[in-house]
Amino acid sequence: MMLYVINCILLYIINVANHYFYTDFIVSLCQGSLRSMMTLQDEKSDTNSEPYAPHPVIIVKGPQGFGFNVRGQIDEGGQLKSINGHLYPPLQHISNVIPGGPADVAGVLMGDRILEVNGTSVAGESHSRVIELIKCNPEKLRMVLMSVPPKENERLDGEAVSYCSEEEFDIKSVDITIPNISQREEGGNKTVAYYNVYLNGKFLCSHRYKAFYNLQADLKNKFFQFEFPKFPGKWPFQLSQAHLEKRHKDLEQWLTQVCSISQLFKHFYIQEFLGLTNGGNNTKADNVSLDSKQEPDNADIKVFLPDKTSTCVNIPTESYVKEFVEAVCEKNNIPSEHASNFTIYKTYGLEDMEVALSPADKPVDLYVQNYNEAKILKFHFKKFVFSTEIEDALADDPICLNMLYQQAIDDLNNGRFETSGKEIELKRTQHVTTQKEFLKIVHSCPGYNTVTFPHCMCDSRKDGHVVLSVCESKIAIQACSTEGEKQDQIKNFLWAHVSDFGCDDDLFHFTITKNSSERKISLKSPYAEYMAQCFENITQHSSKS
Repeated sequence: MMLYVINCILLYIINVANHYFYTDFIVSLCQGSLRSMMTLQDEKSDTNSEPYAPHPVIIVKGPQGFGFNVRGQIDEGGQLKSINGHLYPPLQHISNVIPGGPADVAGVLMGDRILEVNGTSVAGESHSRVIELIKCNPEKLRMVLMSVPPKENERLDGEAVSYCSEEEFDIKSVDITIPNISQREEGGNKTVAYYNVYLNGKFLCSHRYKAFYNLQADLKNKFFQFEFPKFPGKWPFQLSQAHLEKRHKDLEQWLTQVCSISQLFKHFYIQEFLGLTNGGNNTKADNVSLDSKQEPDNADIKVFLPDKTSTCVNIPTESYVKEFVEAVCEKNNIPSEHASNFTIYKTYGLEDMEVALSPADKPVDLYVQNYNEAKILKFHFKKFVFSTEIEDALADDPICLNMLYQQAIDDLNNGRFETSGKEIELKRTQHVTTQKEFLKIVHSCPGYNTVTFPHCMCDSRKDGHVVLSVCESKIAIQACSTEGEKQDQIKNFLWAHVSDFGCDDDLFHFTITKNSSERKISLKSPYAEYMAQCFENITQHSSKS
């Protein structure tokens, strides 16, 4: 019978009970009216009968697991494909069956397409979703599978585009990071950037951009059907600091995404690149990355200046805070004799308190550690001065004056001191030509050069917390609730009466000696070490009164 077809509408009807897919064609004839409807059925063949019809299996987990591997598309969705005469969305399939294992005993075959897992249809689902469903029941697995003829299996594998393979179901994401860059001199005065790669916080290797470029080219040639993430392109000119930071970020993102696919991560190319093959012989990468297995001697660390701009300094990886400060001072032309009046502060977020690094901290180690913990750690270069007399001496140097001025502007904008009716004067002197005059006004504002710590527990207060504040003239302890709501009770102490102070982990204490009597006050705070640093700075540089 011949039908004159104007158009065909493809309708997919899912039989909920059996999860089969049928294909019906609604045929509309000319003149826009529906004249007839018919269902086209495939001729009965071996593909619609056993052993290629969908069938349920139950697998009881053994000592070595379920005994099979799953392969399939990474993402969900995708184009419909004809399998055994019916149209299906992309299906995950059995890529390997361990002989004699639970899956083998249950009759699972290599190439079987997975239609359902533990009562849930998985047609068109992502690889991770199917694995998640398989792991839902740790002891018994129920699936609906569909076997395919060998030639059909070869055809489907040949059409695959974005496949990944999980060798074991308990594989976790790989913690690959590039927290910092090293600068090395090569070929005379030429400086080359090396990207330091870490795995789970441990240094693995150091490579220049060319090694990454060669790796992605090798991977694309090997896995030509895989859709790789975007790789940062070459730059024909000399890289600015901004371009270098962007390339750094893009390379890390690319490497993280590639290594998250176990089939790629376990391949020789990446294992060799990371130095994880044959005891760490990284010969291929070493062709363009000298000493790639040796932890770099230096690293670039980004630090923010008081005017909110940033700069990168190259320091030895074993440097302490003092060397870090000296490197920033040198790069910004601050005289070395003034370096002791500045330090490095750290923050972990927009709302986090700025805390001075401990002299015993190693900035590179601290940066790598927090980088791998996904914390937003920032370093800030600022003065560490409470005495206005010392500030006046620093202001004789124009660069130090600008640093003090910019920090005072930041403190003003963030409400760290009271303006006390001096708003007009402060606004009038906010100019580079009147920086000293601005600082003179700021020195008279209450709260300037005062550090106020978050509320914490105190041994002398049982039913609440206290807020500790320190400045050049006094120590103030104000009572507050356990939520930090300040109360009227305030106790002030003069520095002349402080006879001892110190900290032990998160416990800070100081002793007040007055009229032959001693009183020890203890505070429990995560900022205990910073409290001790402030006490030491003030007692050393401020006159006691």
